Amino acid sequence: MKKIVIIGGGIGGLSTAYYLRSLKNKSKENIKITVVSKRRNFEFTPAFPHLAIGWRKLYQISVDLESTLKKFDINYIPQDATIIIPEKNKIILEDGKEEEYDYLVIATGPRLMMEVEGQKEYANSICTSSHALKTFQNFQSFLENPGPVVVGAIPGTSCFGPAYEFILMLSRELKKRKINIPLYFITPEPFIGHFGLGGVAESNKILSQELEENNIKYFTNKKITKVEANKVTFEDLEGSKEEIESKFVMLMPRFNGPEVVETADDKVANPANKMVMVNKAFQNEEYKNIYAVGVVVSIPPIEKTPIPTGVPKTGMMIEHMALAVANNIINDINNDPTRYTPELSAICVADIGDTGIGFFLSSIQKPRKTELYMKNYFLHHFKTVFEKYFLWKIKTGKITPLFEEKTINLLFKAHPIYKIEK
Repeated sequence: MKKIVIIGGGIGGLSTAYYLRSLKNKSKENIKITVVSKRRNFEFTPAFPHLAIGWRKLYQISVDLESTLKKFDINYIPQDATIIIPEKNKIILEDGKEEEYDYLVIATGPRLMMEVEGQKEYANSICTSSHALKTFQNFQSFLENPGPVVVGAIPGTSCFGPAYEFILMLSRELKKRKINIPLYFITPEPFIGHFGLGGVAESNKILSQELEENNIKYFTNKKITKVEANKVTFEDLEGSKEEIESKFVMLMPRFNGPEVVETADDKVANPANKMVMVNKAFQNEEYKNIYAVGVVVSIPPIEKTPIPTGVPKTGMMIEHMALAVANNIINDINNDPTRYTPELSAICVADIGDTGIGFFLSSIQKPRKTELYMKNYFLHHFKTVFEKYFLWKIKTGKITPLFEEKTINLLFKAHPIYKIEK
């Protein structure tokens, strides 16, 4: 019996667990899959901006983990892992108990680094469900006495899409309420629609136009340095400072690897960001039985920007990482040297109220086979339908039905994973 322990109950952790389950019959040995996660529910992260505005309730985007995993014979430990001891093939749980493994998949998600002075005290966040719910409460209070709004990202941010989505959704909500106030968007990106990807097709043109049509004043190549109760301070590349009055602020943080990854030593955790260092097979080079999936994977920037930006990891990318890792683990159990790597294609769709904006990349690395960016009323509805579809996948364990894979391949010429050529 091979024990496979997965730390994390989000998109990366569950996708890996489901793919391993689907490949069970190909393994020459029996496998036991265990998911370790303190969170009791799977939550659909792309809907957190909706939660913060009040367009969703938490129960609408949640799935109970224990009862769901039990249906699929996947063991579930509702605790955090606190220590990884790679040389002994075990983890320590928060209650002090040990869990041994033959293979470990780290899919924890990130640690949120709110490093700007005053960010924790005066800026809202939408990175977790609890943050989004608190932001909703603060937004309701704000509506009683509205004033200037600042939305943006701090240096080192890798997840820009939710910031754009949030300010455009907020703009639509304020218009519905006939509230006319100044809206500002501040980003370290060198241009609007850069996304940490060097831009996507016409993303700069389309997204800049959308911000302008909503009377959102934007600032690029800017470093937010301080958030106070009534203003936000930022500076340009020359260090010249500027202040903007604010009554409501939402900022995307920088992502680091969580504390549990740090415990594994510097052969696992990248010294720069504490994320998991992996090779093309998403396998750690020092400890070959440790893999990583999702935001916790250390991926170098696509390009150097004047103010640091990171690489986003979208849901599709994470699913494909999970598929590659699951195949690689099963092959390792079978003493099969074949290894797979994900293509790292990305789909991102932003629902902005009465329309939608989205992009597709195959892959995030340049040169790209396919690169699309569009604004379309259909995408507004697609985001809602996809949310329900993804929750159905989690409930049924069918993480990538064949029709989904075939459709993506047909439309975008994208393939989830490739064999690594020796």
